[in-house]
Amino acid sequence: MRVSKIQKQSLMLLHFMELKYGLYISVNSSYLRKAVGQTLEKEIASNHFLVSMHTLAKNGYLEYQANDGHQLHSTAKENENMWQLTVEGRQYAETHHSAQLRIKRIYRKSKTSL
Repeated sequence: MRVSKIQKQSLMLLHFMELKYGLYISVNSSYLRKAVGQTLEKEIASNHFLVSMHTLAKNGYLEYQANDGHQLHSTAKENENMWQLTVEGRQYAETHHSAQLRIKRIYRKSKTSL
């Protein structure tokens, strides 16, 4: 599966929130969409964002949770989706984060004397 920039950034933000607040934290869609949009410096349409999140959930990276009766999050809207990383999503985010931190090798053209 090819993961888009929006999907990668969503996984990374969920991963960083888990590192800060503990495992198995649920995040609402509107907060996650705004945070990803600020990070990527562009406006993200809500329907495109939800389609990409459902694609991640279908492929096993995220878990979808409905916020029925404000049981999961009291300040989120009642009909708003909540998202949580799965083990596979957490592993993908950790691998992607470590790849971003890795120093890239710089190749220089060698000078040949003639």
